[in-house]
Amino acid sequence: MKSRLRIFFSALLLTTALPFIPYVFPFIPGQIFGLNLTGWAWMIMLFVTILNLTRTRKIDFPVWFWFPWLMYLIVYLIIDFSFLGLQLTLQYSLPLLIGVVASGFAYSENDLQWMFKWFIRLCLAVMAMFVYGYLFRSGYTPASAAVPMIFSVAFSIFVALYFISREKRYLLYAGILFLAPVIDVTRMGIVALAAIFIFHFANRSLKGKILFGGLGILVFIMVFNSKSFQEKTFYRGEGSLSDLTINYYENPKIRSSGRISWKKALEPGLKAEPVWGNGPRADNAYLTKISRRRGGEAHNDYLSVRFNYGYVGLAVLLFGFASSFISLFKLSKKHRESHYIWLISTSTLTLYISFMMFMFTDNILKYTIYFPNYFFAMIGIVYSLKRNEDLGSDTSLQ
Repeated sequence: MKSRLRIFFSALLLTTALPFIPYVFPFIPGQIFGLNLTGWAWMIMLFVTILNLTRTRKIDFPVWFWFPWLMYLIVYLIIDFSFLGLQLTLQYSLPLLIGVVASGFAYSENDLQWMFKWFIRLCLAVMAMFVYGYLFRSGYTPASAAVPMIFSVAFSIFVALYFISREKRYLLYAGILFLAPVIDVTRMGIVALAAIFIFHFANRSLKGKILFGGLGILVFIMVFNSKSFQEKTFYRGEGSLSDLTINYYENPKIRSSGRISWKKALEPGLKAEPVWGNGPRADNAYLTKISRRRGGEAHNDYLSVRFNYGYVGLAVLLFGFASSFISLFKLSKKHRESHYIWLISTSTLTLYISFMMFMFTDNILKYTIYFPNYFFAMIGIVYSLKRNEDLGSDTSLQ
């Protein structure tokens, strides 16, 4: 019989795979009872997580760093309740609860290798769908915005494995994953994966940082200057690196894919309630009203959180990220000789960078099944390993 640990992480993997099923089997509907499969997926994972939470006895996840954010969400929901607000609160809370549950398990080396194998198999399946769509479905690839998020997790682990073991095959695997956002010209995906390679915390030597940092920058410049990237990014089909400022999508030369329009649409609400915001999921209601169609996303989590929860909400969210990052960084420094802790902690620390970047151009906080669930699960695993330092020094996850 499978252990509770493996059942839990099987659910984590299966809920990520669920929305891809209609792509493989077109006769299966993308909606069931009016709800997208992505919605069913995160709700199933929420149910599984709550069941496991009731049986969790040991909690090592740094929940206190995230307590202000959770309490802010809950109190605001009580004050300004709506069904969409409840949905958003649960979506934002789910990854944190997964981290709590993950920290309560005791992991053997076999467990970690099993998890890694199945996660990589999931990524391979997604890559196979990507290649099939690109070659045989006129470039129609599955979940183009979400795929780089999933791959960034595996990419970070592969790069860490290379820096730990110096086995070149891990760089090859990382390079294959990098091809997906490059071929699909998913701009933030390209930048985020390049940043993981350049700034990875598992790269300990100054010489290595300079060498691989320079290599990563060179690869990014090559991709940036490619015809497909230039045509998708700039209205005139060409531009320079100087155009990519922090507010690059406000540059009239750049194709923002509608993001600047959503930002301008939200500006009145941002100015009207800058401190406390307009209420949970007020952005959805407002964008629905002005666009006269159901739903609408800011495609920028910083804007979305500010509109809904104000600067106070954004501040407590960023406090959670910053404080947990510092705590994990200190932990990784103290456990360099524990190879699994070093592998997972440095991979997760690097993913903070990609997380912050994806938040700038997408709704990654709501894409729980594609990235945040894994991110916070990895944090929970690290703190559990710290509690139970009984693993050997083998760094090979074969």
